[in-house]
Amino acid sequence: MRGVVAAMAAVVLAAPAAGSAATTRLDRHGTVVLDGRKVFPIVLARGPPADGLAEVAAAGVNFLKVGPAGEWNDDEIARTVAANREAAAHGLHTWVNLSSLSVVGPWGWRADLLRHVIGSLEADPSGSAIGMWKGADEPLKFRVPPSSLRSAYCLATGRGRRSWCDGRAPFDTDRLWVTVQAPRGGILGLGSYSSVTDIHGINRYPIAIGDPDPDLRDVGLWTNRLRWATPSSAVWATLQICWTWSYDALGNFALPSREQERFMAYSAILNGARALAFYGGNNPKCWGPFDAVGGWNWTFWNAVLEPLVRELGARSPLAPALVQPGSTKALATSDPMTQAISRRGRAGELWVIAARSGEESEEVTITGLPPWAKRAEVYTEGRSVDAAKGALTDSFGRWSVHVYRFLRAPPA
Repeated sequence: MRGVVAAMAAVVLAAPAAGSAATTRLDRHGTVVLDGRKVFPIVLARGPPADGLAEVAAAGVNFLKVGPAGEWNDDEIARTVAANREAAAHGLHTWVNLSSLSVVGPWGWRADLLRHVIGSLEADPSGSAIGMWKGADEPLKFRVPPSSLRSAYCLATGRGRRSWCDGRAPFDTDRLWVTVQAPRGGILGLGSYSSVTDIHGINRYPIAIGDPDPDLRDVGLWTNRLRWATPSSAVWATLQICWTWSYDALGNFALPSREQERFMAYSAILNGARALAFYGGNNPKCWGPFDAVGGWNWTFWNAVLEPLVRELGARSPLAPALVQPGSTKALATSDPMTQAISRRGRAGELWVIAARSGEESEEVTITGLPPWAKRAEVYTEGRSVDAAKGALTDSFGRWSVHVYRFLRAPPA
């Protein structure tokens, strides 16, 4: 800490000059715009060691969580700079954890430390990798009121009311601030935090060891609740790889199956998520017998996460629809346990995303399609379905997701 305070003395007088920095903002539908491009963030919290970044980037991951879980000091700044450099080398951006500095006064030493951390990270050329800041961790759960988060939000972004900075110049104005909540509280309680964050996130991890029948619907229900609590519609859903209740003291653990993780991801999107994060791949309590060699949960990645990321990543056919939430239309279904929406993709494309949580299998009819929609490719499944009079019918099991792509023929 002594080294940090000494270094802050120079920083307080003049902020270091930043290099070529990434900029992030939101469009009017809550979509993240990175350097002028609409993106759907797919975040690993946290990602693999440096020698594994090329693989996750190739699949479609575009953000990594970096920064200390605890307090910042000179060593943590150096480690985060190194992480930013590795991310930049692989075309990835970073989500920097500033949660330990999310409660500050505008002129206290902790505000000076926040300035020092932001300035030091941006001063390095690897500052170009920084895409977003992480604010308070689960503030509603831990009874941290929004008023306590105002100064850090204002100082780190220049947004919010001018009085929150108390006359002090903001330290950064080019990046988004993300606050992630626990699944607690109602719309009014969660909504009170929307004024002190740009992106509002929720984490919900329904799969726990010893629970043979987890209710995966909770992911969509909490995402939807947060959407109603967030006027900007900039909603983020954090999904599980491994968390506290994934393992026991005997070395046993339970992780989502491919079907479960896919359902949770698409359920979040159906209910308004503009970004997805995946938590816990770095936790050795859930590693398979060969994962220690790679320093990350490569077993889960290979079996579950990589195929899902490839479906959703920026180079996937579905990507253009994920960044056009303003075109979303809710579709009616014959089964109350099936949710469906449509979205426009590239020119002439209409995507329909449908997910079912009901038990057993059922033939489900989805209505509300445009009259021109006649035949759809079922994305990733290698088959097609026909539609007629604005409706299609398909078979759904429990936790099934079907994604349909209709192509409209250009006019003659």
